[in-house]
Amino acid sequence: MNELTARGVNTSVVRLAQIHDTRKQGLVPYVLAVTREKRVSAYIGDGGNRWPAAHVSDVARLYLLAFEKAEPGAIYHAVHEEGVSMKAIAEALGRGLKVPVVSIDLGEAEAYFGWLARFAQHDMPASSALTQQKLNWKPTGPGLIADLDGMDYTQA
Repeated sequence: MNELTARGVNTSVVRLAQIHDTRKQGLVPYVLAVTREKRVSAYIGDGGNRWPAAHVSDVARLYLLAFEKAEPGAIYHAVHEEGVSMKAIAEALGRGLKVPVVSIDLGEAEAYFGWLARFAQHDMPASSALTQQKLNWKPTGPGLIADLDGMDYTQA
């Protein structure tokens, strides 16, 4: 990107969070598939680790603003919710699939989550405060948990 910017190309980056609606939610569908297969919804430890999230309609508006107003070389964060806890995500999936929700130890994470264990155990909060300020972007869409609660689990 720096090389292109040096040549006068107006480049910028939009870093994505868990982009969601009631049909798809970033990495969450992979967690949903594991939950459906295992018939239990799990989180690691106290479940306090977080994933940032933003509704797809908010992200679409952000891309438009970034295209129209981007500063050369800028990095923008598509984040509405700075961090949704893995426990809250597991609880929503448990409600949707009508399965128990449990805490597992870090040592059990790989056996439960498979390749997703590396992501499921990390606390990854992110902020869009500067993005909102620079682009006058105000996310207004529903939150990740609201979309998970509104999802049709017979179709997912």
